[in-house]
Amino acid sequence: MKKYLPYILAFLGIIISTFAWDLIKFPYDNENLINGNYSSNKINPLNDTVRGLFFIFFPIAIYIIAQINFNKSNLLLSFNANNENYIRQSSNNIEVNIISLIIFIFIIFEFFSLNYENFISKIDVHHEGTLLSAPVNYYFKNKFWLGTHYDYGFIGNNIGILFSYIFGEYSIGINRFSKIGLILLNKFLIILLCRKIVTNISEFRNKGLIFFIFCLSCLSLASFYEDVTPFHQRIFVFLIFFLFLIEVLTSVKKNIFIGILTGLFSSISILFYIDIGTYINALILLAIIFLLYQKNFKNIYYIFLGIILSWLIFYLIIPNEEIIEFIYQYRFIINVSDYLLGIEFPKPFSDGATRHTKALLMIILSGIFLFNYFFNKKFNETNSSKIILLFIFISSIIFFKSGLMRSDGPHIKYTSGFYTFIIFFFIYYYLYKLIKNNRIYIKIENLFFQKKYLFSLVVIVLCAGIFLKNSVNIKNIFNLEKNFYALTKVSDDVFLSLEYKEFIEYFKKISINDDCVQLFTDDNALPYLLNKPTCTQFYVNSHIINGWTEKKFINQLQKNKPEYIVYTSEINWFKERNNAPNAEKYILNNYYLFNKFKYWQIYKRN
Repeated sequence: MKKYLPYILAFLGIIISTFAWDLIKFPYDNENLINGNYSSNKINPLNDTVRGLFFIFFPIAIYIIAQINFNKSNLLLSFNANNENYIRQSSNNIEVNIISLIIFIFIIFEFFSLNYENFISKIDVHHEGTLLSAPVNYYFKNKFWLGTHYDYGFIGNNIGILFSYIFGEYSIGINRFSKIGLILLNKFLIILLCRKIVTNISEFRNKGLIFFIFCLSCLSLASFYEDVTPFHQRIFVFLIFFLFLIEVLTSVKKNIFIGILTGLFSSISILFYIDIGTYINALILLAIIFLLYQKNFKNIYYIFLGIILSWLIFYLIIPNEEIIEFIYQYRFIINVSDYLLGIEFPKPFSDGATRHTKALLMIILSGIFLFNYFFNKKFNETNSSKIILLFIFISSIIFFKSGLMRSDGPHIKYTSGFYTFIIFFFIYYYLYKLIKNNRIYIKIENLFFQKKYLFSLVVIVLCAGIFLKNSVNIKNIFNLEKNFYALTKVSDDVFLSLEYKEFIEYFKKISINDDCVQLFTDDNALPYLLNKPTCTQFYVNSHIINGWTEKKFINQLQKNKPEYIVYTSEINWFKERNNAPNAEKYILNNYYLFNKFKYWQIYKRN
């Protein structure tokens, strides 16, 4: 009974956490001027974060306390992070390395075999527009932050420029291709992460076979074919950083270069993506605390050196005015995002909360698995593997902050990568412990100890997987240039509706004397489609907010005085929240309704 009591108490902890959900409530900030889901319902953004953390950690804490009280004899309640407790099996690791290479080759093969025509569809002018229009501002204005108020981050919003150098031009198709290219990079990084974990596990006799199965499962979390995928295209920065971080945390040898490189991500990551960069800096802080526990002061010194170097280089290269604007935009995104984008996280087990509840339960389950893996005497595993899995678990909670804040289906899925990764690992780990002494499994495993059979299985499974995918055509690999051109060289008109094309042509004619374009709607792709910079920093209308950026917008609009403004369109989500009443008043006082062209209202200066 004692064996199962902690699980029963953890289940009761989940029930208590569910009842306590509504009791966790912080007072609403009545001085908040930002209109959104939180303000409409008078919700403090802290509610969702604290509720989520309590729901996760209360049952885990109950489970840990119960295990210590009732099953202490089965636990090894010590952890020497400086001490490795096994010798790697080099022959097994060679097999893992070869299988990694085979999977690498097949993923490249799949990437080259994709039917790129299948990625041609109507443009999402709001979301894709944030990536398309920012580079236009940068090209025309030749400024960093002073020319554009970014949505993701300076490099993140301008990442299409990197791909434009490859293809010699910039287009909607190339922007789509960039997403596929980053997913390819994520797949490579997932393989390396899986390899790092499996080679540090002492339990597995045949690491090659387990690695292959585990790696295939994790690769499904980064899909070429889905718009929303757990390891989405933006997460590549975090995955690269994480591989360096775990090398610092688990290596018995000091590595000055890796330590400094890890610290460099402090600034690099924020330049890419503000949210992911913030998460990376939080993880760096936790890693330093962990290294203090290890008394590993040299690696702390190297990381700090990297942090200082990263920001010093930034300070020396970027002009002071740009740095001030960068700091302002960072503060803006951090302070405004919750109120602007937040959607209240539903109470677990309530109507419509199935996906949300499942996510929370999976994190709790991964935390319980992790405790057992750390301290159960039956799991005599390596400290390196424990450290890696611990920091993956921490990362899963850090990233789930975005899911707690913007709790719609896509964002819940976006933040599911790391805890799903942990669940996959423990499924295979426990399953292996269950069947490893089974005679049939031993015969199967012995068969695949013969490398030729193992590698043959890997190739056959990968071939079958590729041939069964509808979006893959092997002929494409023999006509690679034409296949790539089917997406990257196709005209932008292919991505636009007839109404959109007619509006673009019409607006180009009437605004021919305007050197810039300004929109007051959520149609973020317009500056790109008109091939003009925005008259202000604000190509994303939602960032014009009373008490924050509204005065700046009005001043810049007064200075540049465009003759025409696109006042409304088919997409007016954030405009309808009326977060910029003074800016709207200024436009209505100085512009009049010139024409309503299909979905678009065009205003002309008085």
